[in-house]
Amino acid sequence: MVMNPVAVVQRENARLQAENEHLQTELNSLREFVQVLNDLAERAKVATNDEALMPMLEATFWKALGLLNAPDGSLLLLDEDTQELVFVLVRGALASDLKGYRVSALEGVAGWVIKNQEATLVRDVRRDPRFSEAVDAAFKFRTQSIAAAPLIGGGKVYGLIEALNQPGDQPFSDSDLGLLRLLCRFAGEMLAEIERRQPTE
Repeated sequence: MVMNPVAVVQRENARLQAENEHLQTELNSLREFVQVLNDLAERAKVATNDEALMPMLEATFWKALGLLNAPDGSLLLLDEDTQELVFVLVRGALASDLKGYRVSALEGVAGWVIKNQEATLVRDVRRDPRFSEAVDAAFKFRTQSIAAAPLIGGGKVYGLIEALNQPGDQPFSDSDLGLLRLLCRFAGEMLAEIERRQPTE
C-alpha cells in the first residue's frame, strides 16, 4: 500500500497542533499556580491574628478549586481537642448546609489524609474502602471523585482541602493532585508562620 505523503503530513500537523495546545494549557496552569502562590505569600505577610487568617484560607480554597476545575469542595480544619474536622469553607450544592458541620477525623478519606499526612486521589469513591458515606447520606449528596491534600506547616496538621467531582471521563489527574498538594503545603507553612507571630498569653 502506497502512503499518501500529503495525508501523512496533515496527520502529523494535526498531532503536533494537539500536542502544542495541551502544552499551552499546562503552561497556563503553571503560570496561574505561581501567581496563586505569590498572592498567598503577600496575604500572609500582613496576617498576624485569627481575624486576618480567614481571608488567606478563603483565597487558598477558592484558588485550589479553580485550578482543579472542581464544582464542589471543602476546607476542613482539625479540632485537636475533639479529634473532629470542621467544615469551615464549602463550595457547591451543600455550601449552606455543611458550614460548621463536624465529622470524625478518624474516618473517611479526609481522616486518612489527616492520619497519614499525605495527599490522595480517589477517582471512584465507590471502589475505595476509605470512603465514608456519612456526609452523602446525611445531606443527600453524591460524591464521585476526590482530590484531597493536608494543610501542613511546621510539622503540624491544620486540616485539609478536598476537591470533589471534577467533570469528565477522567476526573482529577496526578498533575491536579500535585498542584493541590503543593498549594496546601505552602498554605500550611503560612499558617504555621502566622501562628508563630501571634503573641503568647
